[in-house]
Amino acid sequence: MLKEECRLFQKVWLGWTESQMDQFVRIGTQLAQALAEGRKVYAFGIGEDHWFAEELTARLQGHPEIIGLFPHELMTYDCRYASLIRCPEYAKVLIEAWKIERNDLVLSFHSQDTPLYAAMEKHCRRLGIQWQMLQADRQTETPGLFSVEERFLPMLQVFGAQAVNAVSFALAAGMDPAGTVHALNKSMLEILEQFEQTQLPSIAKVTEELERKQGRLIVMGSGHSHMLQDLMAQEKTLDNVVPILEQELMVFDPVQSGWTQKQRDYAQMLIDKYKIQPQDVFLMPSNTGKSVMNVELARLLWSNKTTVAAITNMKQSPVIKSDHPSGRRLFETADIVIDNCCVNKDACLTIDGQRRCPLSSVTVLLCGVLLLEQLHELSAE
Repeated sequence: MLKEECRLFQKVWLGWTESQMDQFVRIGTQLAQALAEGRKVYAFGIGEDHWFAEELTARLQGHPEIIGLFPHELMTYDCRYASLIRCPEYAKVLIEAWKIERNDLVLSFHSQDTPLYAAMEKHCRRLGIQWQMLQADRQTETPGLFSVEERFLPMLQVFGAQAVNAVSFALAAGMDPAGTVHALNKSMLEILEQFEQTQLPSIAKVTEELERKQGRLIVMGSGHSHMLQDLMAQEKTLDNVVPILEQELMVFDPVQSGWTQKQRDYAQMLIDKYKIQPQDVFLMPSNTGKSVMNVELARLLWSNKTTVAAITNMKQSPVIKSDHPSGRRLFETADIVIDNCCVNKDACLTIDGQRRCPLSSVTVLLCGVLLLEQLHELSAE
């Protein structure tokens, strides 16, 4: 089943990318122009469409001018979400609170219609604010632009963000934007093929451990890696899936998140708060696998006989120095290691002498989708 699911995603991703090529170039061009002119750029996301905005802003991608507009109250797991997305008046609140002004640029991803999203677009256009969006139609009986399975939308969003980034970087460097996106596509395809060929047994082992131990799947990533628990938080039917949604681990406050990752004591606090037991399986994504808190948490869980599964970059993590006093990295403190199959330091393109466009978010989110599919199959048996 895992292999078929991977191949289906490849097919969907290739089709969607082809359908959006002109959009990548158009939006990336608008981004490059706005940054060159010193205008403010916002990446806006609501609920299940927030991954695009987060991917544009949550990494060191050379665009510090991009402002992430995906507030906590508009995440699906927040108790305010359901009412706010039906409240078009909240669009004015966001525009005023975030000081979005005439000639600013707002970039977004659109796969579902909500009164708030429609009002946000309407008000931006009325105020002379540039509004640009990528989109995908969810799979229905009457598909539109390009119909995709809902579970694949997070991966399409993060790839779309990197395609837009690639265009903006290419234009700034005087390179062909379409050619740069084709190079990005090639890198993504190579990563997906390697992932399918080598990592599915490790993903299956996570499910096997859960079935054997009859515990919970607890998911935690810090900083940008918290995308995985965002994905898991949308799962409402599996009682044994527990995402850790502590705000100080997330990208809403990058300074706080960076500080938290350096605190050894925070690891024990999480174990106590979530009552993590030996029968649980703890899934932790980290590209470098070197942060103090992540390694300390894995070390404590490992010693407590809790199964630790890590998603990390095995081309990078083994050749870097850990920040933990023990010198260990996450892959050295895990029972199951899933390689995200990305290049060393993640960024897959060289543009104007600098490495650009990390793609690990795609395979990290794909891991989550595959695990959820397996868990649903088990629960149906």
